[in-house]
Amino acid sequence: MSALKDRLNRLKKTSSPQPEPSPSQPEPQAPAGADDGWGKLGARLEETDWGRFVKRVCTYPLDYRHGRYTIGQLAEQAGALAWLQRDRDGGAGEGPRCGDILFFDTETTGLGVGAGNVPFMIGIGYYRPDAFVIEQLFIRNPGEELAMLVYLREKLHAFTHVASYNGKSFDWPILKNRYVLNRLEFSLERTLHLDFLYPSRSLWRSTLSSCRLGNVEERRLGIVRADDVPGSLAPALYFQYLSTGDPETVAGVFRHNETDILSLAGLAVHFSCVLRGDFSPEDMSCEELYRLGLWLDQMGRDELARRAVDSLLERPFAQLREVVLPVAALLKKKGRYEQAARLWERAVHHGSQASAAGLEPLIELAMYYEHRRKDIGKALFYAEEALKQAWKRVSMSRGDSKQRIAYEQIKKRMERLRRKQSAEEAVLW
Repeated sequence: MSALKDRLNRLKKTSSPQPEPSPSQPEPQAPAGADDGWGKLGARLEETDWGRFVKRVCTYPLDYRHGRYTIGQLAEQAGALAWLQRDRDGGAGEGPRCGDILFFDTETTGLGVGAGNVPFMIGIGYYRPDAFVIEQLFIRNPGEELAMLVYLREKLHAFTHVASYNGKSFDWPILKNRYVLNRLEFSLERTLHLDFLYPSRSLWRSTLSSCRLGNVEERRLGIVRADDVPGSLAPALYFQYLSTGDPETVAGVFRHNETDILSLAGLAVHFSCVLRGDFSPEDMSCEELYRLGLWLDQMGRDELARRAVDSLLERPFAQLREVVLPVAALLKKKGRYEQAARLWERAVHHGSQASAAGLEPLIELAMYYEHRRKDIGKALFYAEEALKQAWKRVSMSRGDSKQRIAYEQIKKRMERLRRKQSAEEAVLW
């Protein structure tokens, strides 16, 4: 009967417009004895002009260590996160302060982004001058969603940035759908979104088994969760709660969501450190270090990208073998042709897997000596070597059109180089 009464009250309020609560108003306290068991989880009922929902608040001191980092490290270096907005803004302007960022993560009834997927829990985290605060908003039934969404909207208006993990593709579209379905205005066009999934993939997609948040936080932030409830079980536990009404059923979901928010803050610290140049190349594999250099170059951090690549060039070729061609391509892109040529020559000389799998180093060397060094003799040498390998491929591929096209292109290059060589010899005579 209480749920039905709550719904009727909500319908009554939405039928006649009411002034929306101001963020400056003090948060109302739930009446004593009305938490229905939520106090055991450190939560309470939140009473608003729009209805009720459950709210749990956790406060962490800034010196709290979550894995490798303390939460408060972001205070002095959050501005570096401006480089993550380079694609959107065309450059990195003045970055956010840590207090400008709202970290958020949702727990939903399903995996899709359609209208039927409901966020039953929304976790948010933000910095105060003396602490990091996590608020978890939970609805005991669908009728409480409106009050939760209004509360969240008022919170969002106080921040210039939001930070998430896969929020751009999942959490954010779901939230926008729920605002539309609840007939609530929701416009945050000036709010900048920092989605840490994308830099994680840029750096670790080839070195980690997956870029799920749980895997990234364990392998790169040094966080090991004990007795964690997997996020995939959250919908089932919520439906179980709806049938039993026992808050203890979703206690593990609260803990899981709380750790997610802490890890978002940890990732913010990590990426701000990297973007400021606080990283140790000696602790990274060649693949990860190459990915770091490539990502820093994309972020516009040219000097830091050069530092990462230079660290790679100091390593023995046996370690560098797997990334020699992409590193050489990055050097060529940055106009460092001589260093790129040395890598291509080492690839050819050592017979690396990269050179055996493609003609790239031979063709690149032919172009380098023709156009950069104006050494037609060496250019012709590498073109002839490339032609030999291309012919072997054509012979073994049984008429593969791609191999035939590659062979014909190299043949044309070699014939052109021979004409150039003949013309130079004629001038000498």
